[in-house]
Amino acid sequence: MVAVPMVPAPMTLQTLALILVGGLAGARAGGLAGVLFLAAVLAGAPVLSGGTSAAGASFLDLGTAGFVIAFIPGGTLAGLANGRFRHDAAVFLGAHLLILVAGFAWLFAQKGLPLAEGASSLALLLPGALAKSGLAAVVTRALLGGGDAP
Repeated sequence: MVAVPMVPAPMTLQTLALILVGGLAGARAGGLAGVLFLAAVLAGAPVLSGGTSAAGASFLDLGTAGFVIAFIPGGTLAGLANGRFRHDAAVFLGAHLLILVAGFAWLFAQKGLPLAEGASSLALLLPGALAKSGLAAVVTRALLGGGDAP
């Protein structure tokens, strides 16, 4: 697993994979990918950042649980891509933002930290979200074709 250590949450390529599933296979598949990832986590599979695991209810105690739960609507949203580069890049960025905002809201509520601190932490992950969204748009356009140039 590729992860860039950041505080309070690492940047991984998990969201890129999720968004590619949605972008390539549609909203239902994107949401299902989120459900399957959550099920793997709950079953104790070592699929969290750093290869860690947290089976069952212990997962909900993690500050990062909100990110994983948000994979379901994030993957669904990514499925609204339509093979047009500019539209897809915006949809994928929206999916990333949904995951990041929900994840940070959960994290900061779980840790009792002020949400204002979450905004600055969120800002640190935006360049990665932008890059992954753009890459996902390029990949989906290359694999599915599309109407407008990048």
